[in-house]
Amino acid sequence: MLKRTLTSIAMGGVLLTGATTAGVADAAYASTPAVTSPVQSTDHGVGTWIRSHRRQIAHAVVTISAKAIGVPAQDLVSELRSGKSIAAVASEHGVSTQAVVSPLVGAADSAVKKAVANHKLTSTAAAKIEAALPGRVTKLVNHVF
Repeated sequence: MLKRTLTSIAMGGVLLTGATTAGVADAAYASTPAVTSPVQSTDHGVGTWIRSHRRQIAHAVVTISAKAIGVPAQDLVSELRSGKSIAAVASEHGVSTQAVVSPLVGAADSAVKKAVANHKLTSTAAAKIEAALPGRVTKLVNHVF
């Protein structure tokens, strides 16, 4: 389950960074079933993969965020549905935004490194993703859903 969660977060990071390199597309496309919707030529399958796995990615983000804040995941989801951001919920519980961002970035970084080790992602693409992750995850944590 943790392996699947980390992979989902890493691929979510790929979407957030806007990476569309061929190596990323190969990694994303290799593990997913065919999707019947057409893919734009600049997409390379990454967007399709993210759309088909968005629930897994959201679940992983909520699980890791709830653990960092120290609340049950169901309570965090209720707060998000009421119009709060993850950062707002964290501050209500006396937790800094960075304390939530760090584990999310760490999980995505470890999944990206594993993808490089398994030759599913190039080191150049991984470096771009890892450089962009902190900013993108911070934006996600501050987003009101």
